[in-house]
Amino acid sequence: MANAENLIPFDERTESEQREIARKGGIASGASRRAYRSLKQAAKAFFRENDDAAMQLIQALYEEARNGNVKALEKLEDLIGETVQREELAMKKKQAAAQSKPDNGKTAELIAGMQEAADDLHEEAAAAAGTVEAETAVPD
Repeated sequence: MANAENLIPFDERTESEQREIARKGGIASGASRRAYRSLKQAAKAFFRENDDAAMQLIQALYEEARNGNVKALEKLEDLIGETVQREELAMKKKQAAAQSKPDNGKTAELIAGMQEAADDLHEEAAAAAGTVEAETAVPD
């Protein structure tokens, strides 16, 4: 039976022992993923063939959610794609993308400079339009 006296930390084991433990873990992980994948495929095939069963399952989830079952509500939200976790993940991705862009304080300067240049162009265009109008105006 395992207790604190006969447990050996992973980092104190030899490289070959660590490799063997990792290998066994990888094999078990692969078997677990294959079993889950086949179960998921069987469930999808069942619900594709039995639309009534899928609707009954959704109705049962809805009733449970109405009765206050939070897990059922979360599952329904997940099914329709409106979970809080997904929204939070999307928000975090946007923030990470915004933060990953190098700024170095130059972005605000660049935008301000572009705005000033655009304002100058507008002023020049307005002044030029005024002089053109004055020159092309026919005296009465």
